Amino acid sequence: MRLKNGEVVLHWPLAGPVVVTAGWFYSDGSAHCANDYRAAVGTPVYAAEDGVVDQLQYWDGTTKTGMQSYGTMLRLCHAAYKGGVLQTRYAHLQEVCVAKGARVKEGQLLGYSGQSGNCYGAHLHFEVCWRGQRCNPLCWLDGAFTAADGRVKLWGSSEEHSVAREAAGEGEVPGAAGGAAGLQICTVGPMSAGDAMRFMELAAELAVCYTSRYSEEGENGR
Repeated sequence: MRLKNGEVVLHWPLAGPVVVTAGWFYSDGSAHCANDYRAAVGTPVYAAEDGVVDQLQYWDGTTKTGMQSYGTMLRLCHAAYKGGVLQTRYAHLQEVCVAKGARVKEGQLLGYSGQSGNCYGAHLHFEVCWRGQRCNPLCWLDGAFTAADGRVKLWGSSEEHSVAREAAGEGEVPGAAGGAAGLQICTVGPMSAGDAMRFMELAAELAVCYTSRYSEEGENGR
């Protein structure tokens, strides 16, 4: 989202609450230059802002070095910020739902998290790159997150902090995507299991952010 003062506040790439499992540095102090967010295999991943898919990679299933270390990954190129190129990367995915060159809207479904590439478990690896340099993603996002534990090193310096999100509509540039304003929940039912599956398939085709199926027997799923 672009505010009227020209600043940027990105949409979280996961539905909240977001749990950060690795911050700007790993717990051992080594550089990460990205964030890792807790996400089980198949968790929906969303666009941080309007943009174009300028990079798309599928994991070959074995290589864990070089760019293949990201596994299945995509990158979005957003509108320039202060004259510099602004990009976001989403890595270790299980599946992508957009093609290279596609134009996407803020909050649009991009794919599903996984554990492809060089990783030790399912999560979303998220990067922000501005003017060709990685930046701490938490400086471009609001404070709606928690750290997995006290060992997570969130910040790169004592001056870094999350951005403030203005009240919906107050600071938005006209035409900016409104997906960050909040999550709309719609409950449909009761219906048969077959009808529920057809409804979920339709929701996926329309890029509805999240759908779930529930029964009194405890059955649920994406």
